Amino acid sequence: MKVVRFFSLFIIVAGFISSSCSHQIGPGKASELTQNSTEQMEFLNQEALKIASKRLEELVVKARGSEESRNFLATDLFLKGNMSLLEGDFATAKVLFRHLVNLVPEDKFIQKKYAISLIRDGDLETSVEVLQKIFQETQEEKIGLILAGVYTGLDKEEEARKLYGKLLALNPKNEDACVFLSKSLAVSKKISQAIRQLEYCTRKNPTNGMYDYYAGKIYLDQGQEQKAMNFFRKAHGRQPSLGPVVSALGILLEEQERHEEALKVYNKYLAANPNDTTILGRIVNLLFMKEKFTEVIPYAERLSDFDPDNLNLKVKLGILYTDAKKYPEAISIFKDLLSVSPQSDKILYYLGIIHQEVSLYEESIEYFSRIPSSSGLYTDSSIQMANILSTLALGDQNPDSKWGDRFLTFINQKIEELKDMRVEFSVIKTAFYEGTGRFKEAMETLMIVQDEKGFSNQHKYYLANLYDREKKYKESTSLVMTILDKDPKNAHAWNFLGYSLLSRGEEIDKAYSYIKKAIEISPNDGYIRDSLGWYYFKKGQISKALVELEIAYKIVPDDVEIIKHLAIVHRELKNFQRAKSFYQSALKLVRYQIERQEILSELAELESERMPASDKIAD
Repeated sequence: MKVVRFFSLFIIVAGFISSSCSHQIGPGKASELTQNSTEQMEFLNQEALKIASKRLEELVVKARGSEESRNFLATDLFLKGNMSLLEGDFATAKVLFRHLVNLVPEDKFIQKKYAISLIRDGDLETSVEVLQKIFQETQEEKIGLILAGVYTGLDKEEEARKLYGKLLALNPKNEDACVFLSKSLAVSKKISQAIRQLEYCTRKNPTNGMYDYYAGKIYLDQGQEQKAMNFFRKAHGRQPSLGPVVSALGILLEEQERHEEALKVYNKYLAANPNDTTILGRIVNLLFMKEKFTEVIPYAERLSDFDPDNLNLKVKLGILYTDAKKYPEAISIFKDLLSVSPQSDKILYYLGIIHQEVSLYEESIEYFSRIPSSSGLYTDSSIQMANILSTLALGDQNPDSKWGDRFLTFINQKIEELKDMRVEFSVIKTAFYEGTGRFKEAMETLMIVQDEKGFSNQHKYYLANLYDREKKYKESTSLVMTILDKDPKNAHAWNFLGYSLLSRGEEIDKAYSYIKKAIEISPNDGYIRDSLGWYYFKKGQISKALVELEIAYKIVPDDVEIIKHLAIVHRELKNFQRAKSFYQSALKLVRYQIERQEILSELAELESERMPASDKIAD
């Protein structure tokens, strides 16, 4: 800014002078100056000030001889001084207004401008002289407040307080004088005096809530929250329309986790002041924190309308739309954000997730694939892409389709690339093979990673189930026994052993003993109750089977195996309509084509077993 100051002065002075001057500096020389050191430039700035001031003084003396010249120069000085203030060139403004005051010493408005330029340039001592003279002559409250503020800036607190007191004597309702006086007292640790001053001002102007508000702020700074709360409530009662009071009261209630009270305060105020963005922001943050996503949307929308460039708010609104399943709105928001920040991994991730949610899988893959490997979201986006490709491949009803090939190429690449996620990607690959009926390949895929870190008990159950499908019962049992060796009270392990025997139709009583152990350990587990129900079915105790399966269904209503068991039991009981209903429910939940074919086959068999025409199942 020092370089700017020099050229600003030079240009202004040059504008006043019609003839050449021996001190004038040409453009070539000016260009040289920019290369000088900071110290040299500061020296030149000071020289320029002296040259400008001397020349302006000469111009002012000459202009006094003619009213026309005086008015012309005064106008020119004012315009250039005002422009310098606006541009932040306060040193130039100070010089210009000083000479303007000499030209029109009776003009109080110009004197105020001069005082402001002095304050902006940091020349507080000189500004005091100017302001004291103006105030003494006008007793203008605004000038008094500025002068008191300058006293404070010069650490002349006593003078500032005396002046604030004088202003209050002139006008007991002068809010600024009262507030600044109390602040000055509070800063000097004179808390009681500060509060008494504010209470005095309240008595003089009982409808003004600002005095109680500032009393509350003083107590809040002292850590006395309850006293602060009391004053904030008084302020709110006196003047409910004061936004700062509402904000202070609400924030304090939030900090005390009295969230519903805070919301009530905010909403009551907002009903009368719907465009207050500060309070709107408080409501949005509070509702978002409390995960009241549906409630927060209209507030967030309104706030976004007022502040369309607030990217953080737009991200928040996009998340809210996503949670509320307003997917078109969410996509629109995140696409707008992406146009502003096309490399944002978070925005790309959100767009990938939303498009995945609405089954626009190819678009989802496109967004996920743009997330760089350096991003913390890269691994998860890779998992999402693997799942999407698997879904597309399985939905093709042709494992050798382009999607199947693309899936296998992608998943094999990720297994090699992301070593720490080998188990997770191998499980996805296993599920693909299982879904296409390639159980041996599924089993072999999972076997490769069974010694890897992260291969959990759930993975062991999965592998044991695949062993069972391939009739490798010895391996299946051995694997589950490794779980029981470490955890003899693992209900799921006992249940697995029992259900495995039931599925084979072998050692039914032994199967029951395993399932019974599982029930004793975890009696409210829906999967274990399903196994018990299936045991009763295998024993021909159909009524008992139905009771247990209905309990299981109530606990786990979306498990395909439990629903199929209920369909089979109702079919056995000749409840064909109920059986068909359960088969249809299972069809809605199946993930793999092979499962779908099995259920459709059983439905076809059910149709062939239907009762005579008069009792046929209604379609």
